[in-house]
Amino acid sequence: MNRFASAESGRPVNRPDNICGVLVHARPAERLGVARRLGELPGVEVHVTGDDGKLIVTVEDTAQTLAGPTIEGFIQMPGVLSVALAYHHFDSVQEGEIVP
Repeated sequence: MNRFASAESGRPVNRPDNICGVLVHARPAERLGVARRLGELPGVEVHVTGDDGKLIVTVEDTAQTLAGPTIEGFIQMPGVLSVALAYHHFDSVQEGEIVP
């Protein structure tokens, strides 16, 4: 497990406060199947599926899964050529905390 996933697994998940933008490059002929399988994962939403095989995806923590390990699993998916984290937003505000 990499440092990103290790750090995430040590913190409690109270609500989706960890949002990642990911570029997934799939084989063009398999892009629709990859998009469907990604969209079935908890916390994953596919926003764009290009004819060239590039998919724009967001991943959020859920009560069952953390974003880091979810993203790491993308590369094992049949048809996926590469995965790149393009954006990461982490909101450290916890339940009940008041932000000025």
